[in-house]
Amino acid sequence: MEKPDRRSVCSRVAEYGGAPALFINGAPFPAAAYMTYLSEYNDYAAFAGAGYRLFSLPTLFAGRWINAAVDNPPFHGGIFDKKGSPDFSAPDTSVRRLLEACPDAYIFPRLNLSMPLWWIEENPALTDASGRRELLYSDCFRETAAQMLREVIRHIEESDYASHIVGYQLAGGNTEEWFHFDLNGGLCENARPFFEAYLRRTEPDCDFSGLPGLSALSGAGPYHGDGLLRQYLTFANEAAAELICALCGVAKEETGGRVAVGTFYGYSLEVTSPLWGTHALRTLLRCPHVDFICSPNSYLGLREPNADWTEMYPADSVRLHGKLCMQECDVRTHLTRPLYEAAPEYDPGKRFTAPIWRGLGSREDAVSMLRKSFARQLVKGNGFWWFDMWGGWFRDPLILRELGEMREICADALTKKNRRYAAEFAVFIDENAYARMTDCPLRGAPHAQRTALGLMGAPYDVYEISDFKEVFRNYKAILFLNDGGTVPVRRAMEACAECGAPYLRLTAEKPQFSPAELRGFCEENGVHLFCRTDDIVYVSPSHLAIHATAAGEKNVDLGDARRYRELLTQNGLCGEGRVLRFAMRANETKLFALT
Repeated sequence: MEKPDRRSVCSRVAEYGGAPALFINGAPFPAAAYMTYLSEYNDYAAFAGAGYRLFSLPTLFAGRWINAAVDNPPFHGGIFDKKGSPDFSAPDTSVRRLLEACPDAYIFPRLNLSMPLWWIEENPALTDASGRRELLYSDCFRETAAQMLREVIRHIEESDYASHIVGYQLAGGNTEEWFHFDLNGGLCENARPFFEAYLRRTEPDCDFSGLPGLSALSGAGPYHGDGLLRQYLTFANEAAAELICALCGVAKEETGGRVAVGTFYGYSLEVTSPLWGTHALRTLLRCPHVDFICSPNSYLGLREPNADWTEMYPADSVRLHGKLCMQECDVRTHLTRPLYEAAPEYDPGKRFTAPIWRGLGSREDAVSMLRKSFARQLVKGNGFWWFDMWGGWFRDPLILRELGEMREICADALTKKNRRYAAEFAVFIDENAYARMTDCPLRGAPHAQRTALGLMGAPYDVYEISDFKEVFRNYKAILFLNDGGTVPVRRAMEACAECGAPYLRLTAEKPQFSPAELRGFCEENGVHLFCRTDDIVYVSPSHLAIHATAAGEKNVDLGDARRYRELLTQNGLCGEGRVLRFAMRANETKLFALT
């Protein structure tokens, strides 16, 4: 086969219609994709038949399970399992299997940069307390991962499928989400030299003679008078973010900046422990090498049907900085089976049996949850992929037809001149506050409060506090989700007071506002309410969706008379007016086009 031109495909993220969008070969492209961990159980052909052309493929640098707490067989062999002899057969086979099913597919591989066993054995001083996984701080790890990344990208660039590769998602750490493998900040004596080097940079006059053994620190304990714990937590998060930026820079360099590069990161709305390493999103937002940020849909309440499955990060800060939000929609369906049933060779110990891994009760339930997840991505302008973890989750003709219609709706949405709804309510979170809240009841407040926010009947935007000055005057009402006594939040509240901007804040005395209280605050300050019942509403200039948390009549106030047409339903509602009235069953989701 003739070697393709390495420049024959390019991709980028750029603003389009007021929101970041994916461009492939110069044209906006609907960022709706499909992925499975187990390519031998794939539904590539079915999704290609439904119109999907964008796919993600898992690629392992090391043949190891992605979760350090579980020692299951890996999904396939790692490229670098044998030192000095990289083996690209697994990713090559996966790509060719996909291209057989969809010859015109565009692919962004998910590259897992975890280290193989031989590296761990050669570098025991660079591993976490378990001795089985690499510390994310290690310069040696960063250099080795960078060299391996260069080898993989060069192999792909010289391959016969190079023209199908439109970007890279860099993954690593625990569960591929750049968590510290021990979920404890890599807190062990092996981390000591890296922490000391950090202190020398940030506090050159620090006296190391009084530095205790790192095992004396604990993220669950009280505040330390010398602030050492707080410094370590800052170090643990910044080091992870700086590692990601460096590796994304390598990917950009190797591709000549020709394709988009992104990563999982920034889970400050979901992960409240600062020891996981996810609380330095600001670093990635400033990084020119990062084009998109990913997270799964929220796992709040173990994905209960009546919750708003938000992004895990402050998504509007991501959008503000011109980066695309890419959501992992791992929505369980009535066809979802435990891994030990779907592919027993990958879970011989039956480890994946918790409720979160169970399928839904019926096709009707599955359709409604898929619609709810899709509606959020649509109105927010997010990219997304349907994550068919073990294969077969979407293998239903009705569901596939619906997913195909969803992809068409995404493509149509890209034609709109204005894709961003101007929300009137803003939420701010300080990711650095968690390092000051190690023994504080407010640390878990973002969980309960997000559930209430999703039920208040008005759209809201959510930002990291570092973006406060740039955006706060655009909103009629504000909520500070956490603060921990940080200077940025205090200054933000002072700015609100100076200009008369109304705000709420969570405190130890008032750790949560109910949906009714939030609606009252909205009404007092002129924020338009689309719905006054505890249902979930998503709005964009061209679409509206509602998910019913309880059966009954719904009244949706559009604010102005609009033409509306129900989507994804034959003989659905259609008409013109300001208020939509209709009955819904519990857990039902309706999606409308607005003109």
